[in-house]
Amino acid sequence: MFFSFPTTYILRAALLLALSLPMSARSVEWSGLLDARAQTSDGERSWTRAGMGKTRFDSAGFRAGQAILGAQMDISDAVRGFAVLNASDDRRGLVDLQEAWLGWNPVPTGPWKVRIKVGLFFPPVNQEIDYDRLTWTPTRTISASAINSWIGEELRTKGLELCLTHRGRASGSPHDFGATAAIFNGNDPAGTLLAWRGWAIGDRITGVSEAIRLADLPVYRSDGAITKQTRDINLLREIDGRAGYYAALNYAYSEVVEVAVMHYDNRGDPLIVKAGQYSWATKFNHLGLRIHPGGGWELMTQWLTGSTAMGARAVAIDYRAWYVLASHPLGPGTATLRYDQFRTREHDLLPSDPNSEDGRAVALAYVFQINPTVNLVTELLALHSVRQARVLLGDSPSQHERSLTTSLRWQF
Repeated sequence: MFFSFPTTYILRAALLLALSLPMSARSVEWSGLLDARAQTSDGERSWTRAGMGKTRFDSAGFRAGQAILGAQMDISDAVRGFAVLNASDDRRGLVDLQEAWLGWNPVPTGPWKVRIKVGLFFPPVNQEIDYDRLTWTPTRTISASAINSWIGEELRTKGLELCLTHRGRASGSPHDFGATAAIFNGNDPAGTLLAWRGWAIGDRITGVSEAIRLADLPVYRSDGAITKQTRDINLLREIDGRAGYYAALNYAYSEVVEVAVMHYDNRGDPLIVKAGQYSWATKFNHLGLRIHPGGGWELMTQWLTGSTAMGARAVAIDYRAWYVLASHPLGPGTATLRYDQFRTREHDLLPSDPNSEDGRAVALAYVFQINPTVNLVTELLALHSVRQARVLLGDSPSQHERSLTTSLRWQF
């Protein structure tokens, strides 16, 4: 049985404790990422500008992809604080908080290792990132897969996470395995974008206080079927006072194979609405696999399937997405090819509000490392999707979108 979880109060108390320590007890390490881009795109109006497009940008020109600043503070030998600010030129507020958490990670005395995190952070599902770097920025491509794009847009853990890991190397074994569980609140609107925008391909990270504007669909206009819903949504709000949870298992064999499974459930009450935003009952199962077969090859795949609903079945969809990715050194850099498929299927009571879609995307990227801190990344992205809701805005339901982007990344 889960109860309302006061994570906000715990996070405030932890931050106050950290700030109350003398400066001699704290050591701050700064890190960051600057990403400048040149690109051209023929896609429809992007969802970031209240359109129905699947890509982050929909025009040609120079853009500031993102600027990230992270601070890591050692409070004690076992306690560490971490905070990340994210800035992008397609956000109304420009700068927002991405993550902020405290972690207890004592030095293990045997093969078992424990870690506890409290605060605001991403669920541990992304195969496309390197976890020793700033999180949720793909390292092999510019865009993320549909799965990880959605999680970066709609999901954030605001709560407590416990992770137990058995390290095989501590006992002379090539096998590592572990379990992770978390309890959280604040992710009640998760599912809103999937239902009324659908899947997308990009690398945009939603800020904690950011409001996203939906496309002007008839269903939530003043004369629509869901008049209590507003176009502006804050995706990380707490609405129904109920805690959600996720639980995961992972296994790794040496550095050859990594596999992870997760079940996520925000336990949203779909009948609760506050300040123009409903709570959505959103759950999914996830499988991730990464393989290093040798010869410089890296192969990975993720698969996610779930459901979300709001109201008395005013909106109810099942959703599914998967991708496969292959990466290999080529010349002075690394080439990566990724193929995505995604879909949603509605089974609700409002046929006038179509929420089903089908889509696929191909990304071809090349990363050239100029020096240890500067990379030049080029990506060609082609995407096709069919969504009947576009007809309600006067557009064709079938859309082909293509983009060519070059990104200069400096990481420090």
